[in-house]
Amino acid sequence: MTLYMRDMAFMMMYMLPVYCAGRILVIRRKLFAEKKSFEMSLKTGAREVVMALFVLFMAGLLMLTFQNGQEWMRARNLTEAVLRFRNRVGVNLTPFHTIRNYIKYAPTSDWLWVNIVGNIVMFIPWGFCLPLLWKEYRSFFKLAFMALFLPVCIEFFQLFVGRTVDVDDVILNFAGSMLGGVLFLIARVLVPKIGRLAK
Repeated sequence: MTLYMRDMAFMMMYMLPVYCAGRILVIRRKLFAEKKSFEMSLKTGAREVVMALFVLFMAGLLMLTFQNGQEWMRARNLTEAVLRFRNRVGVNLTPFHTIRNYIKYAPTSDWLWVNIVGNIVMFIPWGFCLPLLWKEYRSFFKLAFMALFLPVCIEFFQLFVGRTVDVDDVILNFAGSMLGGVLFLIARVLVPKIGRLAK
């Protein structure tokens, strides 16, 4: 678990200057188009900080999920991906099969934490920050759709990078995202002002 967190931290550090440069260009272009002077309010500053942390975290997460694939499982085109999926090469479509095996056969191993707890915790920021930054995702159905959409996309693209594809990962990622949404609701009750960050 520590190794994954270290790798992700390094990836976020690499992405930081790229994000900052891109964000500055976007802000300058917007201000030039609107012909307005930029006055950094507390709300704007707080939103920019949260947005930066969110983007960097998600970039690190995505980069982490697509590394260290097995060459023999890697699909080089859509046809090979379909064949790999059809032949179940490194693919599990039985819900809770992997979760049950980890709990049954490796209840004290680090892999239990990485594959079960890690898959939940890593997606909490996704479910927390969407409604924090955008009001439209305060709808249960829109948040649930995004909570399912991202993990499904990740599992699909893992067909091409030689990583395992597992419906249990989708289930755990979805649970983590929705837990993030619940934590946002709790945070909004405890600190009502955070609701103002959204656009």
